[in-house]
Amino acid sequence: MTAKNNISNADQFLNIFHDVEHYLKNKYNNGYYESFVRLVREASKVEHVFRRYKDDLMTYADLRNAIVHNKRYNGVAIAEPHDEVLIHFQKIWKEISLPLKASHFNRQVYYCKFDDPLKKALDLMHKHMISQIPILNYGKLVDVLNGNCIAHWLASEHNPNIDETPIQTVLDSAEYSGNYDLISESTSVYEAADIYRKSFKQPPVNWYYDALIITKHGLAAEKMTGIIVLADIAEYLHE
Repeated sequence: MTAKNNISNADQFLNIFHDVEHYLKNKYNNGYYESFVRLVREASKVEHVFRRYKDDLMTYADLRNAIVHNKRYNGVAIAEPHDEVLIHFQKIWKEISLPLKASHFNRQVYYCKFDDPLKKALDLMHKHMISQIPILNYGKLVDVLNGNCIAHWLASEHNPNIDETPIQTVLDSAEYSGNYDLISESTSVYEAADIYRKSFKQPPVNWYYDALIITKHGLAAEKMTGIIVLADIAEYLHE
């Protein structure tokens, strides 16, 4: 038994269960009673966090029933959750109640302008170990340059000159353009993951967005405050 102010694992588990159930009732049933399992099913149609943990929450509903409906021995629940179960349930509740925001990925964004030479972008990629470079034109985000785009242009040139060729020329020759999206700092990581997931089914099909660009309100003319690439969001893409 893990003590938290001398509260048993079972009672801690029931407290978390009550918080999750209260959240579900208020959001999906106007505060009225409905079975926990049905509420989880409804929520999983809308919120990725519930889709991700649906099976766990269904199992925890069974565990809750076992704790509540079985007799206690000397005041201790017979069905006492393991420490690992309690820790995992606490993690789930935290992700439900305090979802991680896109602002978690705020960082310096290295970018180039339309008329910058390709070499500048390549130097940034090499120096900072990055694969995506946002491109601005008159201070507004217009595209994202990636390694595939550069490789496609290089393959089409007999004598490429990276010192003189403007990035706009490279982008103009790209097979696909605009393969990114803008999100606000308040976007949850689960919403961001959904945007990435949906992008896989949009043209170009079977290809995720190159990046999600973060600004305060998700507007192209705003200062970029962060960037999310596939490696950042991968763990949230699983159903």
